[in-house]
Amino acid sequence: MHAVAEHVFVITRFYTNIYLIDTGSGLALIDTHFSPAVIGVLGKELPRHGFQLDQITHILITHAHFDHIGGLAALQNVVNARTLAHRRDAGIVRGEQPVVYARRAELKGFDWLLSHFLAATPPPARIDAELKEGDRLDEVLPGLQLVELPGHTFGQIGFWWQEKRLLIGGDVMMHLPWGLTMPTRAASPDWAATKASIHKVADMNVDVLCLGHGNPIVGNAATQVQQLAQKIGS
Repeated sequence: MHAVAEHVFVITRFYTNIYLIDTGSGLALIDTHFSPAVIGVLGKELPRHGFQLDQITHILITHAHFDHIGGLAALQNVVNARTLAHRRDAGIVRGEQPVVYARRAELKGFDWLLSHFLAATPPPARIDAELKEGDRLDEVLPGLQLVELPGHTFGQIGFWWQEKRLLIGGDVMMHLPWGLTMPTRAASPDWAATKASIHKVADMNVDVLCLGHGNPIVGNAATQVQQLAQKIGS
């Protein structure tokens, strides 16, 4: 666990990130890793930085893929946290709707092969509030705002802190060792919307970009996002 910016921390496990925000009166956790093992990870990492597991008061879900919500149901059993997700992904989290991936007929090569392994269904979990574009989460951070970033899922969202130009953006894109890329094609049911969301982020002049996969980009992230947007076209 290490600081990304003032009040914002990241924990990485198996190339997947979860984020924590120090709200001043507790902690907000963004996403929950693959499995209930997240409880042990948090229980180990939080005390090293002066926090405790029972200080988690909010859980924010960027999107309802198993590597982001796999630990949610188990975590809700041990912390009293208000859980929020976009209205279009909330039903998936609750187990009421299936996850939608790209149609195999649209895929080739590695993406076609990968599509056969995208069947993991996490245990249903509680959602306390459903979110939409423009909602503010001032109780987490003053000015923190929800932005819709669909494509990778229909209800993928990011959390935008305008004051610091910091975006926690889920899998709107990935930060691989050689740079920013689009998210996994096989897991993204609406490829046109995926591109549009990247262009949306490119217009936001982001300074700190915190993604679900890959190291956060701390400082002048906008340049790299704009380069990716130019590369992918419209």
